[in-house]
Amino acid sequence: MTMASKSRALGQLLTGAILGALLTVGGLSLAGKLKPPGEPDALVALAQTVDTTDKKVDVMLARGDVSGAIAALEQLRATKWPGRDRGGDACVQLRHDAYGRLMRLRLDHPQIDAKTPQQLLELAEEGLGREWELLDPNPFTAHLLALRGEVLEQLGRDDDALLVYQRALDMNRDILDEVMEGGR
Repeated sequence: MTMASKSRALGQLLTGAILGALLTVGGLSLAGKLKPPGEPDALVALAQTVDTTDKKVDVMLARGDVSGAIAALEQLRATKWPGRDRGGDACVQLRHDAYGRLMRLRLDHPQIDAKTPQQLLELAEEGLGREWELLDPNPFTAHLLALRGEVLEQLGRDDDALLVYQRALDMNRDILDEVMEGGR
């Protein structure tokens, strides 16, 4: 396979992925499930960046390089995330997914670039942002909420942790109910 045909194949793959993402987001927006992006290009660019980072993290984890995976997610975290007004609900959910992955790695590997529980709580709250309560129930937000609950437990704030866990459970229950209703 020549370099030109490899480039063409990669271009077709990326075009298909972008088109698929736009059709999914557009379909969900039409179904009333997601707030559409104000600037679709912002969402597409973010989705490409997150996808690239996810693949890089997967490769690093497969090689046992947890430190590199955390560093890659921290680099993603440092990018300017479009707000809900520009990127719609999907943008917020992508942020919740990325931060959830970073939080899980940090909680599972506390010896790597150690963070205090208070710093982890701040990370979870940064990832959730202010608009998370405006979203329809989704697995990414529910996961990040549950991770926030884990950190609250570490801080000895059991009552707060219980409330956060309950919100995550309610969100997951709503998702399950929606899936079960859709199957009928």
